[in-house]
Amino acid sequence: MAFIRLDQKAYEHNLTLLAKKAGGFHRLICVFKNNAYGHGVKLLAPIAKSLGVNFIALKNQQEALELQGLFPHILILSHRPNGDEKTDFIYALNDKEDLHKFKKGTSLHLAIDTGMHRNGISLDELEEVYQNACDLGLKVEGIFTHFAGADEYDSSFFVQKQKFQLAKEKARKLSSNLLFHSHNSAALLRCESLDEDELCRVGLAQFGYSEYNTNLQKVLSLYAQKLSSRVLQKGQSVGYGGRFSASKDIAISTYDLGYADGLFRFDGTGELKLANGEKLLGRMSMDSFSCRDLGDEVCVFNDARVWANFFHTIEYEILVKLSPLIPRILC
Repeated sequence: MAFIRLDQKAYEHNLTLLAKKAGGFHRLICVFKNNAYGHGVKLLAPIAKSLGVNFIALKNQQEALELQGLFPHILILSHRPNGDEKTDFIYALNDKEDLHKFKKGTSLHLAIDTGMHRNGISLDELEEVYQNACDLGLKVEGIFTHFAGADEYDSSFFVQKQKFQLAKEKARKLSSNLLFHSHNSAALLRCESLDEDELCRVGLAQFGYSEYNTNLQKVLSLYAQKLSSRVLQKGQSVGYGGRFSASKDIAISTYDLGYADGLFRFDGTGELKLANGEKLLGRMSMDSFSCRDLGDEVCVFNDARVWANFFHTIEYEILVKLSPLIPRILC
């Protein structure tokens, strides 16, 4: 059966490196949304906790309920308020029109739109929204923003950072107990140091991916196991449409991973390589792929960038699509 190996030492190494840059594990917000970017949140979250992380962020309340009680601070980033909010979670306010929909007593972090124009309130609306939240019996505990171009070499990152500084100045006049966070992984690793008054939301960097630090280690490796073997004779084809035909006799095997498991569908065009450099042969099937016989077990990839580059996408998309039904093994 296909499976995923998670390297615990690599994960601990990455978090330790990020914590050192941020100023301590207590200043990290580990973003574990979408099953920890496809890695396996139930295996990795306890490791983060054991190292001293006490704040995490998730996509929705369903994800948060799976980790309820494990961390003292859980921020839900994409909740649609409907009155079922839990007192032990924190919810992002992405639209000021949603204020009245939250259950009284709910803890909020206000998203500030500093230039990404995706979610949040404008800088000019901060005082009004804060007061309205208090009047509704809601608890505003922090403000945050998200950089549109922390990994881009242009001025947008610095413009947004300056706007958030103004937001923090306004917020401090409203309350002296608010938390601030704006830096994602790229912003943290790009800057010399994190602002002393901020926490940092680390996402994919905790799993080994960043353009700004080559010392991070990949945590996830994807493996497939053999289903069958045969000698493909010269002139014979394998898979749908006969996309690959043997120019000479070749020993091949079929392995138990396909596009139903979350892999991108390889159509047999070009050279998509496995971790050891061998090529997939013919079109990928729903539940399997074929290649030269590599034994009972083969590492499909241990660096998602190889597949991301082939399919002209980003590592995130390769990783988050991995089926949660694939067993994860911590080693």
